[in-house]
Amino acid sequence: MTDEQTKGEEIRSRKERPTGSMHVGDVDFDPEHPDFALDATWDEVCHACCVHDANGWLKIFAGLVAVCFFLYFFFVALDFLGSGAKVMCGCVAGSLFGDETNPIAGLMIGLLVTALIQSSSTTTSLIVSLVGADTVSVKQGIYMVMGANIGTTITNTIVAMGQMGNGDQLERAFAGATVHDMFNFMSVGVLLPLEVVSGYLYYLTKAMVKGFVPKDGESWEGPIKKWVEPIGKHVIIANKNLITAVAHGESCDDFYPIVCEDPDNPTYDTCTQVGLIACDKGSGKCPGFFQSDADRSDDTLSGVVVFIIGLGMLFTCLLGLVGVLQKMLLGMSTRILYKATTMNGYLAIAIGAGITMLVQSSSVTTSALTPLVGIGM
Repeated sequence: MTDEQTKGEEIRSRKERPTGSMHVGDVDFDPEHPDFALDATWDEVCHACCVHDANGWLKIFAGLVAVCFFLYFFFVALDFLGSGAKVMCGCVAGSLFGDETNPIAGLMIGLLVTALIQSSSTTTSLIVSLVGADTVSVKQGIYMVMGANIGTTITNTIVAMGQMGNGDQLERAFAGATVHDMFNFMSVGVLLPLEVVSGYLYYLTKAMVKGFVPKDGESWEGPIKKWVEPIGKHVIIANKNLITAVAHGESCDDFYPIVCEDPDNPTYDTCTQVGLIACDKGSGKCPGFFQSDADRSDDTLSGVVVFIIGLGMLFTCLLGLVGVLQKMLLGMSTRILYKATTMNGYLAIAIGAGITMLVQSSSVTTSALTPLVGIGM
């Protein structure tokens, strides 16, 4: 290549650089290539991170604001998906619970309920309440919890499918999403037969709670939930009490018709009986999709609409998030990225565990990481 060509054209391939380094946005960009893992110095990382002119800092600030915007509504979309699924499939999910003696049946019940309502936290909470009420045995509850841990892997797979516009990104994102899947599959594959043969989890948990005196405790809400729920509560609130009641043997139709003292101005206090959609206990207000004259089919349809809205928001925010991150990283040497993001495996496990405990959702953590894997970070 001549000097005139070099000046007139932007270098877009590692083969055209004297150092042979790979940059994000190259036509031959490939995170699987050995050149991606070429090491850089921390001085190079700090220089790439912190040394910019005024225009560069302005672009970084605008990019971070855009990332935070898309990430926030990405979490809102996940909340819409979960709430919509609970309303849409709450009656069916609750009726699936039962004290089946077959371990595989228990596993499949936990898997299906979690897949339907898109929340392993809700499923495990239901299982705990059913075990506490002696509706489900402890042994069967163990198998249901195992199933819930498999069902929770569906959300990040949906997120991975949002990158279908780019075959390479879809392949990487899907591979990243299935790490969560395979980990849970293999864990259940090892623990389920051991539990069936020996019952070691049952006897271990029995020994752990020996002499335990139950008492009322405080509930804890993760920060992500506190930031996201205000929007979700204005749109739709799933009635978890209904799902629990159906799981205990009641009928979904027992919650209809909805009874409100003032149908034109329904509130939490004035509505003594609600269906699949509930009102907010804290503010006393009812969400936008709450209808005082709704029947079961109306509420189910509302759940379907919110689920579709959440799905559309999810893919839109995912495309925006990936696009912004790609523009921010465009032209950066992969040596810098590799050095900045590579860490000890045990430290990575600790960070993942800490983030999941903080946000109280493995689906949120894995769904946020999936697009980053897709773009090659």
